[in-house]
Amino acid sequence: MNEPKLPRDRRICLLSIGLWVSSSWLVACGPGSSSGSTGSGGASTGGTTSTGGTTSTGGTTSTGGTTGTGGTTSTGGTIGTGGTTGTAGAAGATGGRSGGTGGTAGRGGAGGSGGLAGSAGASGSGGSSAPGSCPAGGWQPGDQLKVALTFGGVARTYDIHIPASYTGTTAVPLVMTIHGAHNTSALARSWSKMNAVSDQNGFIVVYPQGVDCWNAGFTIGGCAAAPDDVGFLKAVVADVESHACIDPKRVYATGISNGSMMSQYLACEASDVFAAVAGVAGGAQCRNTVPRPVPLFYVHGTEDKTIGYSGAQRTVDAWVMRDGCSTTPMETYNMGSTKCVTYGTCREGAEVVFCTVTGMGHCWPEDSNCGPGGGAAFGVTDFKASPMMWEFFKRHPMP
Repeated sequence: MNEPKLPRDRRICLLSIGLWVSSSWLVACGPGSSSGSTGSGGASTGGTTSTGGTTSTGGTTSTGGTTGTGGTTSTGGTIGTGGTTGTAGAAGATGGRSGGTGGTAGRGGAGGSGGLAGSAGASGSGGSSAPGSCPAGGWQPGDQLKVALTFGGVARTYDIHIPASYTGTTAVPLVMTIHGAHNTSALARSWSKMNAVSDQNGFIVVYPQGVDCWNAGFTIGGCAAAPDDVGFLKAVVADVESHACIDPKRVYATGISNGSMMSQYLACEASDVFAAVAGVAGGAQCRNTVPRPVPLFYVHGTEDKTIGYSGAQRTVDAWVMRDGCSTTPMETYNMGSTKCVTYGTCREGAEVVFCTVTGMGHCWPEDSNCGPGGGAAFGVTDFKASPMMWEFFKRHPMP
């Protein structure tokens, strides 16, 4: 019985199968072979069987990120071409204060016959926290006294003054003003008159309360002090920042007597928090190497019988050496009772200012009663130290 003859194109096809086992030849031999229509989502149809790689899903972007684009449509031809690699999702834009959510890695495209697997989408970048961010529902202008703060298992307090110009939406400087031995935060507020300077210039003032005295790397005889007052004062700054909008590059410290020792000790041990320091009638020595030059504004009265003026130059010289300043000062103020000299050309733009107040006892300038030591006969009112301290601080933000 004679077998039916196949059409010539079918016989060629069978011969091709015998010689080559290839999906591309099979596609070429099929009748009505499609030139490869465009598949949805990038799948190509190369004839009847070859399926191109499906589109990869781009990474899900973080908040503010741009959605990743899936793989482009592959073009079919005589030989089916797989879907091309999907474009990775673009990185998420940097967020504001709250960190954005990182993008989820996209799924790779499924490989078709000869198709290339799609690349996974790139993860979106999370948003970074902005420095000096403003807490919602924070403090309003005015005074708050005896703000409670527990540190090292001990209940402590501080007072705060917020000027009328404070809005809570713009970061402002913070000036810490530290009382002396056996004194109080209220006395520091009264003697320094720093609230008035705050109101004129828009910074916040904080007055911390010591246990009795301050541990400035040593304890004064007959004085009770906490074991870690550096840690406590750093905690005060952090607590204020949780209630008010503070510029972390403009945090400063000043004080009188044992408080001046403490402010300088903060420069020694917490130069990452306090940009510059000042003080009246009391110096401290650093036990460790200070990581960077810290600017200092220092005031001392010639009639100080509590902490003698004779030791003032040694305090200044130590900071001049520490900050790498010129040892030849320049007179920068000379009026009435007071002469100030400045040691310049210090490392990293620092400077050391030393003001000598003739006739003043152990007290803050402008304190007519010379409360801490000396009495009214040794009070000097023609030199206003607090406004000059602020002008000094303004010149020295954290580098």
